[in-house]
This record gives sequence, C-alpha cells and structure tokens, in this order.
Amino acid sequence: MYMPNYRRARVNGATWFFTVVTAQRRRFLANEHSASILRQSVAAVLRRMPFHIDAWVILPDHMHAIWTLPAGDQDFSTRWGLIKASFSRHSDLPHATGPRRDSGLWQPRFWEHRIRNIRDYHAHMDYTHYNPAKHGLVAQVKDWPYSSFHRAVREGIYPPDWGCVEPRHSGGRNFGE
Repeated sequence: MYMPNYRRARVNGATWFFTVVTAQRRRFLANEHSASILRQSVAAVLRRMPFHIDAWVILPDHMHAIWTLPAGDQDFSTRWGLIKASFSRHSDLPHATGPRRDSGLWQPRFWEHRIRNIRDYHAHMDYTHYNPAKHGLVAQVKDWPYSSFHRAVREGIYPPDWGCVEPRHSGGRNFGE
C-alpha cells in the first residue's frame, strides 16, 4: 500500500493555525450537540497531550484553531487524529465504517500553518474569529456561539463590538478553506 510522505514542518513548541474540514463538507459541526462532543474530545486529548488553545471557531462544515504546543513537542498530528477519532466514536452521526480512525466524518488530513511572528499571529487570530461573519452565518462576530472570541473579549484581547467590519489583514487570504 502506498503511503504518502506529507511534508510537515517540525518545530518544537511552535504556534500553529489549522483548518479541519468535514468529509464532503457535511454540515454537522455548528450545533450544541456536536460542539459538546468536540469539547469532550478536545478535553480528553488535552489531559493526555497538553497544548494551549489560543483560538478556535467551529463552523457547520469546518473549523479553525490556533494552538501553541509545549516546549519540546511538535506532535500536532497525533492530537488531531485523537480528537477526530474521539468525536467520531462518540457521535451519533451516520458515518462510514472501515479502517480509518476518522470514520468518514472528516477529510483525512488537515491544513496547518506555522505562525511565524506576532503580525502573523494577529492576522490568524482575526481570521479565525471573523470567519462566521465572513461566511454570512452572523452579521456580528459576537453573535456566533461556537468561538473562542467570547473568551478573548473576557480576557481584553478584543472589544465586544470587534468584527462589525472585516479586519484589514484577513481579507483575500484562503487559510486552508
């Protein structure tokens, strides 16, 4: 069996931006039931393989996240595999059976980008949090419930009315969608 050799940057303790997409762009993520299963799956992985969640947004057919890995750790792939497998195991969604850990609910891979500097970090934070408005799911970012934007407001990172217009540096980029 041919196994592709995906080129992934290996940098210990780096900060990463991710896009994870559902299989066939099925729209099952952005509801309280799926969000709850995802939260439980992430919490289980955090206990086993800690990392810091800088930002996260869940949309109907994909999600974006920014993680910072611990010093000396570069293994984001195992974490994503565990999260996707746990979600698939605990979900009552109809999905394919077979040898894949993601059970046909997820695209088999994900898109990652290593955050290179503070400007890159801010651009990806803004992109992540503005994404529900970009996709027309809400008129204002604060109205989307499945986002770390609310935590960022509580922490003073964003004002509550941020995102009423598209951030200057988030437009025109694809960021893996």
